[in-house]
Amino acid sequence: MRLYIVFFGLAMFSLLACQEVTTPIKQSDKSAIFFDLKDFFQKEKARLEKINSFKKTVSINGISEEKEVATLNFDNELSIFIASDINRPAWSDKYKVDSIFTAQKKLSQITYSVLDESLKTKKITIDFQDNIAVNIEIEKATDNAVAQSKQVLFYTVGKGYSIQSKQALSLSDTKTILVQVDYNRQ
Repeated sequence: MRLYIVFFGLAMFSLLACQEVTTPIKQSDKSAIFFDLKDFFQKEKARLEKINSFKKTVSINGISEEKEVATLNFDNELSIFIASDINRPAWSDKYKVDSIFTAQKKLSQITYSVLDESLKTKKITIDFQDNIAVNIEIEKATDNAVAQSKQVLFYTVGKGYSIQSKQALSLSDTKTILVQVDYNRQ
């Protein structure tokens, strides 16, 4: 009987050892290296979907159009902010981090500055009040043989956001685009 138990134990051990163990990693199990823009804007989307009045202004090369709208598609509207997230293990040493604290030793501001110029997100500055993010500024840029692009994104909690974009294509004029959304209407 003892031999049967040992044989059964060895068989189970070898069976388990040969199987690939896959455990899904939950978002909460991953720790963010930097401020988690993706998580922040996912929470903001949920909050903004409760607002029912927005003023959206789009300006292309100085010609503006303004609209009052009841809803916006925040998956599209905030996607550029979410795409700026720098939380990737391979980028952990690609950004310099500077922090400013108040006299009461509360976090006031964090700035991430790129060290590897090949990355699109060049700088992220986050302002805090009482350890809560209240303003986010993101600078992005790309430069290749066909086009140069620079974007500056501003997000202010409780007020709105803007996206300033300057695009220069090699065979056409420079295009300046400004998108501004105000939602301080509740």
